[in-house]
Amino acid sequence: MKRSTLTITILSSCRVALLASALLISFSVISGEGDHDDEKKDEHRNEFVTMTQEMAAQVGVTTQAVSAGTLNITKTVYGNVVTDPASLSHIRARFDGVVTRVNANLGDKVKKGAALAVVESNESLKSYSLTAPFAGTVIARHANEGELSNGQVLFSLANYDSVWAQLKVFPNQLRAVAEQQAVQLTLADSTFDTVISHILPSPDEQPYVLAYANIDNTSGHWPVGAAVLGNITIDTLDVAMMLPKAAIQEYEGNNVVFVKKGDEYHPEPVSLGKQDADNIEVLSGIAVSDVVVVNNSFLFKADLEKSEAGHDH
Repeated sequence: MKRSTLTITILSSCRVALLASALLISFSVISGEGDHDDEKKDEHRNEFVTMTQEMAAQVGVTTQAVSAGTLNITKTVYGNVVTDPASLSHIRARFDGVVTRVNANLGDKVKKGAALAVVESNESLKSYSLTAPFAGTVIARHANEGELSNGQVLFSLANYDSVWAQLKVFPNQLRAVAEQQAVQLTLADSTFDTVISHILPSPDEQPYVLAYANIDNTSGHWPVGAAVLGNITIDTLDVAMMLPKAAIQEYEGNNVVFVKKGDEYHPEPVSLGKQDADNIEVLSGIAVSDVVVVNNSFLFKADLEKSEAGHDH
């Protein structure tokens, strides 16, 4: 038996590229004499990548111990952000009369109780104020000085600190979806964990029902009308071994994870089971407490493949 060592440069993302000129890792293969198929298989079983702890930290490689866990089995649905009905008000004059003063304009943010306009009653000829029922933003104004109120909506006021996700649930999903189930909502790079509050028939006889979930929108990242994705948790499953999906790489036709042994990272083929949006069950190939790369594992795969290509030539 003999040991040969090749020194190669890491190729990775932009962050790693900045370090490429300074960071090198060593790829080691234990091989036997000859080119027989069995010997090649043995060679692949013993290949590994060597990287110091300091270098791993610099290129963003992180690890975690294999452990039991719980998968959240989900159904994916789509919908839109809509206004919370309790946070939308259309304000009319209590008594018909003449608008004598307007204090609020379109887009103004007002406090609860703020006077939006003053109306002089036709009957009593006394003036009274139209006040904001809650703090919010004026989203419509139909009041001008000298005009008659005539029962029309003079202002519309909305507070978007709380909004709803209105999700479409189709018949093939309906049996699995119920009120109070957890749902994770996603919009661009924002996520929000909430629950299905209520389920209602769709208007206009559409072929779906509408599931509503409340969103805390004090951040302002959930604008009304925006399209959202919802992953509704319909079941949970306890598994003996679970890893983040990012830990899994495909190498030489197998699903593998890279097991850390000191400064060595070994590709170990694994059998996989059920999965959720983030994690996957591992049935065999590794053991509980094995330390596995869970972030930037593609670096090790790329180096193995590049080294194999060079070795073949």
